[in-house]
Amino acid sequence: MHIKRDIVEYAQRMEKTGLVVGTAGNVSAKVGNIMYITPSALPYSEMTEADILEVDLTTNAVVAGKRKPSSETPMHSNIYKHNASIKAIVHTHSTYATMFACAHMPIPFVHYAAADIGTEIAVAPYARYGSEQLAINAVNTLGDNNGVLLANHGVIAVGETLKDAFRRAETIEEVARLAYGSYLLNSVKPLSEKDLADALEGFKTYVSG
Repeated sequence: MHIKRDIVEYAQRMEKTGLVVGTAGNVSAKVGNIMYITPSALPYSEMTEADILEVDLTTNAVVAGKRKPSSETPMHSNIYKHNASIKAIVHTHSTYATMFACAHMPIPFVHYAAADIGTEIAVAPYARYGSEQLAINAVNTLGDNNGVLLANHGVIAVGETLKDAFRRAETIEEVARLAYGSYLLNSVKPLSEKDLADALEGFKTYVSG
């Protein structure tokens, strides 16, 4: 099993692609009843497989790993417990999407790629980072969608694989960038529900432009 290697790979890719700055954000994956998650406050460039923590989802106790787990461990844990089909989570502070989060504005679906996220990219109410309340807010607002904004904080993207979750984190940022530009042009024109449904049908056979 290469789950720890994959988490390190996507965590480092997250920094390289500008979805986070410094040690912000975190990445996790679930296998059975164990959650594998990045550590707290460790630069991604220095991260190795040995730094990834293993957390029992029943007790939330660290069962393997010497470092301190991410401060957002409660949020990741609650999301996994809420929806068994979710097996991977990527949490970013990507610039454009986080601007919408700071403005408490959902991202309008101005591009068909947003269909991969679900029916909306809503904003979860603010709560202090690492808190149980933030975990509750994230779960309640995420619902059955594949992404959600955290007010005055950042972005959560989920999937059945790390590849899916990371792709959606990138998609949320790209759609946010396009939506921001649409606002600057004073012409925000989101796709209709039918257009999004058609796009989502297409995603069942491919996920690329």
